Amino acid sequence: MLAHILEASGARVGMATTINIWTGIRKWVNETKMTTLSPFALQGLLRQMANHRCKYAIIETTSHALAQHRTWGIFYDIAVFTNITHDHLDFHKDFTHYREAKSKLFRELAESLRKPHMAKIAIVNISDPESVHFSSFEADKKYYFGIDNIETALAPDSLVWAGGIHLGIEHTHFTLNTPTGSIDIKLKLPGRFNVYNALAAATAAYSVGVDLPTIGQGLESMWQIPGRMESVPNPLGLTIIIDYAHTPDGFQQVFEALRPTAEKKLLAVFGAAGDRDKTKRPTLGAIASSFADYIVLTEEDPASEHPQDIVNQILPGIDKNKFRTGDNLHIILDRAEAITHALKAAQPGDTVVLLAIGAQTAMEKACGKVPYNERETVERIITAMS
Repeated sequence: MLAHILEASGARVGMATTINIWTGIRKWVNETKMTTLSPFALQGLLRQMANHRCKYAIIETTSHALAQHRTWGIFYDIAVFTNITHDHLDFHKDFTHYREAKSKLFRELAESLRKPHMAKIAIVNISDPESVHFSSFEADKKYYFGIDNIETALAPDSLVWAGGIHLGIEHTHFTLNTPTGSIDIKLKLPGRFNVYNALAAATAAYSVGVDLPTIGQGLESMWQIPGRMESVPNPLGLTIIIDYAHTPDGFQQVFEALRPTAEKKLLAVFGAAGDRDKTKRPTLGAIASSFADYIVLTEEDPASEHPQDIVNQILPGIDKNKFRTGDNLHIILDRAEAITHALKAAQPGDTVVLLAIGAQTAMEKACGKVPYNERETVERIITAMS
């Protein structure tokens, strides 16, 4: 979103995220399965961005990358804190170490090399319980963003917030409020969490002087992001959504977005990644079963683990009073077959959400990477059913 806003302002933008890599001229899909690349790859991309005369470089920076010093030698000018949840504890071991890793970006912000006439700016989601901690670090300027009912007295001259939010299955409407004015936004992306994403992007753009009409233009020009609440058109009368959510927090956000807008039943197809945090697996099952009406458990990057073993660890979290195996709970380990089953089980007006793979172009299995594209798989199944 931030890249779209900055491009709307006329700037050339470089970007490295989970999904895409831009170097100002070239754009391609990030197929590494790493949100923040290795130090050598990152420095190479930054050199390309500089060569292509990018004004801005947007680097999606993970706690893993910060803990592993992958961003060493990169002098950030703006740090944005979106949220922190009890995820990634397989790597960080506990919440304290996780927060410490995320804090590194803000702690080092003011201490890093300064570019001429560029302030060091910290941007914090004031709606998050950890906002006080992340706003405590030194910065030349601090901005805050949040949704409704926030205490504007905390930061009246540096607050960007959303009000009047109306959520739809494919769109979100809200009023973007800044210290210098307000504008109505019609975002072509669903979900309350996308309002937060839009606020983070708008606040970052506002902090570097982008005017409000341009911010609005940038946000409203955003279309579907591949693998993020991606809607798949179909003649079956279904709402089919592909989303990359694979953590408890991600599941919660997606289901909270879909449940109120689902016309009839909500069907979910998901699994959990192999060789990753095993403790979250029953939690994924619990969250899905609290929102969905029908669940199909399947493979999702099983890596060296057997998909059935992963499914067996998801099952304890599923509400046994609400779901019965063979009725509204099915285990189909082949993902394409699982999706086929869900689409055939769905009735016109139902919503089917396919979780965790998103825009990936391969699935990690014991034999290595196997080419796989979720959207193409769904489209083939729809064609066969039509």
